[in-house]
Amino acid sequence: MRVRYAVTFEFETRPPVTHRGTLEAGKVWTLAHRAVEEASLALHPINWISFVCVVLERLPAEADGPFSGAPLPD
Repeated sequence: MRVRYAVTFEFETRPPVTHRGTLEAGKVWTLAHRAVEEASLALHPINWISFVCVVLERLPAEADGPFSGAPLPD
């Protein structure tokens, strides 16, 4: 499945920072893991106190893409 996501890191004394992107995976927990990992690499949050990962929308599968059929093993 292919999704658009947003991950926000929150801090004690600083404003939150958000990373948005699109990714593909076969399972929901893999999507969440990859979204948080990509956001962490992009933002390099230090001393965060919480984070929120939101799947904004599930995108239609590509007709000829590698994720168009049954879910692939992770």
